[in-house]
Amino acid sequence: STIQSNTITTNGSSGYGIYLDTSSNSNIVQSNNITTSGSTGYGVFLFDNSNSNTLQSNTITTNGSSGYGIYLYSSSNSNISSNTITTSGSSGYGMYLISTVYKNLVYNNNITTSNTNNYGIYLSRNAYNNTFYDNNITTKNMSGSYGIYLLDEAVNNTFYRNTISS
Repeated sequence: STIQSNTITTNGSSGYGIYLDTSSNSNIVQSNNITTSGSTGYGVFLFDNSNSNTLQSNTITTNGSSGYGIYLYSSSNSNISSNTITTSGSSGYGMYLISTVYKNLVYNNNITTSNTNNYGIYLSRNAYNNTFYDNNITTKNMSGSYGIYLLDEAVNNTFYRNTISS
């Protein structure tokens, strides 16, 4: 399937701009304008073996207590490129990769986070063999600010030519 050139706005306690659920494979998510607000907002969410997807040229803005620009959970082999992600609120994550996430290619994205605690790219719990390059990450905060954050079995990932500033 192709999800292209849509304007999506969500509000509420949990808002999802685009949600690819269990085994949603080989989709193209391109040129969408996504805004989420409320306590927890997700711009694009890939869940449980949603593999080999292309996320490209999307503009994602999250506001609220916790905001996630692009969230991958147990998903692999996707290309994530040329997205513009902006998060604000209490805690924000430009990209969040967790729980058996591998062989994703992440490049040429612009990520800006301005939160109390914020993370440009966050990897945890068995995130491995992912490649990140040519990304621009800006973190603006009041307490904790991390351009790239690796935790709990985030291994064998490659990062090169990324620009990180705060």
